[in-house]
Amino acid sequence: MGCGSSSEASNPNAAGDWDDDFDFAETHNRRDKTTLKVCSTPDGGKDDDEREDDYLDLDEDEPRHGFSGQIMEPDNHREINKDRPDTQYELEYVYGYRSIDTRQNVYWNSQGQLVYFSAALGIVLDTASNTQKFFGGGEVDCTAKNVARDNAHHTDDVMSIALCSHKEKAVSGQVGSSPAMFIWDAITGDKIQRIKIPKGARGIAAVAFREDNKEIACVDLNNEHRVYVFSFGGQSVMKANGDTNRIKDVCWSKKPGSTRFATAGTKHIYFWDSSDPSYKKKGIFNGKPMTSFSAVVWDSDEFCYTGGANGAVYKWGTDRMCDSVVQAHKKGWYVCALALVDGKLYSGAKDKKVCIIDPATMQVTSEVQTESMPRAIDVCGEKMAVGMRNGTIAVDGSAVMQSHSDGEIWGLAYVDGQGPITSADDNKVMFWDENKRSCTQSVKVSDRRVNAKRGGASTMADNYDSQQSRAVAHNGDHLAIATNDGAVLIRSLANPSGDDIKMMTDSSEWIEAMAYSPDGTKLAVGSHDNKIYVYDAAADYSLIGTCDKHTSYVLALDWSQDGTYIRSNSGDYELLFYKIPDCEQDTDGASNTKGTEWATNTVKIAWHVRGIWPRSADGTHINGVNSSPDGELLVTGDDYGLVSIWNNPCRPGAKPRCYRGHSEHVVRARFSSDGSKLFSIGGYDQTLMQFRKC
Repeated sequence: MGCGSSSEASNPNAAGDWDDDFDFAETHNRRDKTTLKVCSTPDGGKDDDEREDDYLDLDEDEPRHGFSGQIMEPDNHREINKDRPDTQYELEYVYGYRSIDTRQNVYWNSQGQLVYFSAALGIVLDTASNTQKFFGGGEVDCTAKNVARDNAHHTDDVMSIALCSHKEKAVSGQVGSSPAMFIWDAITGDKIQRIKIPKGARGIAAVAFREDNKEIACVDLNNEHRVYVFSFGGQSVMKANGDTNRIKDVCWSKKPGSTRFATAGTKHIYFWDSSDPSYKKKGIFNGKPMTSFSAVVWDSDEFCYTGGANGAVYKWGTDRMCDSVVQAHKKGWYVCALALVDGKLYSGAKDKKVCIIDPATMQVTSEVQTESMPRAIDVCGEKMAVGMRNGTIAVDGSAVMQSHSDGEIWGLAYVDGQGPITSADDNKVMFWDENKRSCTQSVKVSDRRVNAKRGGASTMADNYDSQQSRAVAHNGDHLAIATNDGAVLIRSLANPSGDDIKMMTDSSEWIEAMAYSPDGTKLAVGSHDNKIYVYDAAADYSLIGTCDKHTSYVLALDWSQDGTYIRSNSGDYELLFYKIPDCEQDTDGASNTKGTEWATNTVKIAWHVRGIWPRSADGTHINGVNSSPDGELLVTGDDYGLVSIWNNPCRPGAKPRCYRGHSEHVVRARFSSDGSKLFSIGGYDQTLMQFRKC
C-alpha cells in the first residue's frame, strides 16, 4: 500500500501555495525524502501474453497471509456465488487533473472541448454539457499494472500529452520501464496507434506532433533523457541522448514542411532536426542571462520561444541565437506554461499570472491574474483555458474542473442527496455533486500548524500534519475530519468552512478509520497509535472509552447495526471485537457475533472477504472494502490500481469484475445510497472517479 506506516516528521514548509522549485520531480525535498511514485516496471505489455487470473482455485481452508484473530462463518449470509457479478459499472466522470509534476497538458480540440489527463486516462471534457469521454479505463483482467496488457490503453500514470495541428488527434505518454505512447482520437477517445519505448526509459516526460503530423517526438525519463522521433505509423526515425539534466518540454517548428524541433529543460535548450539524426545543437544565449526552461513553443517563421526559471520569456532565432528576452514575470518566479495562438504569445508563471506578449516586439501587452500557478494554457477563439497547480482547470477564470492536488487522497464519505466528500494531504476537504458532476465546495482541513506527536503519515505533501486528512465521516449535521496529527475536528456539515464545534486530540498518531454508530450517538476513531477512541456524539463528544487491544495500527472498523459491537482490523492482520460502551475486548467475539448484523462491511480481514486476496499478496494489498446498500456486492480498491466488485460473500476462488482508470493504489471505494453509482479514489493519482451502473 502507498503509505501505510508512520514516519518521523520534520518542520515542513507551510506555504499557502505550493513552493515548487524548478526541478520539482527530481529535487523537491519532501518530508519523507521520497520522490513522487511514478515509475513502475511493466514487462512490455506484449499483445499475445496469456495471463492467468490472480484469484484462482484457492483452498477454502488454506492459511492466508498470516491473518490472525477470530474468523467464523456467520449464521446468516447470502448464498456463496463465486462467479463474476452480473452487475456491471462503467466510468461516467473523473474529478481530476494532474498538476503536481506535469505541464503543457491542457488543450482545446477542434470541437471546442478540453483535452487533458488524470491518473491513467486521457480525458475529453465537453464544458457545455459537462460530460466526458475517455481514452482508457474500462473492465480489465485482474492483474497488477506492472504486468497488465498495455496494448489498448495506458496502465500507469500519464505524464505528457499533445494535440496535432488540426486539434483532432492526441498523443500521450505514461511512466514505466518500457512505457507506452498512444495516438488517439481527441474527440472520441478511440485508440489509433500504440508506440512502445525501449526498456529503461522510465517514462515519457514530453511529447509533440510535427506541424504536418507525420512525425512525433518524445523525451524519456532515463538518466540520459533520451530523445526519440517516430513516424505517425510508429516506425523509429531517430533516437539520441538528450542531456543528463531533465528535459521538460519538446516542440516542433510550425513552419510548413520543417523538420526542426527543440527540447528545453534544466540549464539547457537544444535544437534538433529529424531529417539529420546527428544534428543536435545547443542554444546560444548571446549574452542574455542563462537559466533553465520548462516550456517551449515555435511560430511559423521558425522563431522559438522558451519560458525561463528566472521569470523571463526568451526568443530564439533560426541561427539558434537568443534574439531577445522579456522579463514578463517577477524574477525567480519561473515560467512553466507557454502557448502561441493566433499571433499572440501567452506565458504563465509562479506569480499566478498569465501574460499576453506580442512576439514581434517581445513586449507584454496585458496580463490576467489566476488563482494558482498556471501549468498549461490554450486559447480557442475568445476562450482561454488555464490548467493550474492547485488542480483546477479554468476557462476565462471560471473553474470547469477541480481536484485534489498534493500528497495523497484517502478520505471518502457519502452524503445522501448530495454526493461524495473527500479529504487529502493538500489541506482540502472537497464536496461533490454526483448529478451536476462538479465540486460544490472546497474548504481547508485546518489553519493549525502542528505535527504529529509521534510522527505523521508518510506523505509527499509539504504542509503540516494538522493540515492533512485521511478520513472523513458525517452524521446528520455533523462532519468529522480526522487529521494526520491525530486530531479530530467536528464541524457543521451545512457550514464546513466555519469554526470547529469541537476538536479531540486523544490520538497520538494519524487516523485512517472513522465511523459514526448507526444511531448517530457515538463516533469511533481508529488510530495508527493502535487504539480506537469512542466519543459521545449525542452530547459534547466527550471520550466514552478506548479500545486498546490491537498491537498494530487500526486500519478499518465496523459498527454492529444495534451499536453494541465494533469489529476492527489492524496492520498485523488481526480481527478483534469490542463491546460498546465499555470498550472491552470480547475474546469470544467471533462466536458471540455470528448472528450480528453489521451496519457496514469495511473490514478486509473477515470470513465474508476471505476471497478478495490474490495469491502471494500480503495484508496491505487491499486498501479498502465496502458493500453495496443491498449487501449483494462488495467493492475493493487495491495496489494493482483496480476497482473490483465481487458477489458477497467473497470466498476463495471467487471471480471479480475489475475496472482500471486509476494509475496508483486505490485506497477507498464505496457505493451511493441506492447503488446506482460507485465512487473510488486513488492515492497518489489524487483522482476521484464516478462509475454508473449499466
